[in-house]
Amino acid sequence: MNNKMKFILPKLLGVTLLAGAAVFILSLIFKLLFAGLLLAGIGTLIAKMIGKKRGQTMGYEKNSNVYLPYHHNFPKQGGTIYSQVRKENLAIIPIR
Repeated sequence: MNNKMKFILPKLLGVTLLAGAAVFILSLIFKLLFAGLLLAGIGTLIAKMIGKKRGQTMGYEKNSNVYLPYHHNFPKQGGTIYSQVRKENLAIIPIR
């Protein structure tokens, strides 16, 4: 029995060291990914705040129709070329 213990202990020690190294590497990768996620979130938040501030100072808002100070020099866009189709007369007619 004593010989079997001496034979198993080095293998058990090797497996334990290998498992510990694997856990260390995986935890290091997880920490790096988590730090990258936090930095990306902070960067996105800062970019959004800068974009809002720039939009307010320049006056190019989404709801504003006037983008250029000389927009009145452009010709007006004409109406639609095609006439409107009355939708109540549309139907699928089977052909026999």
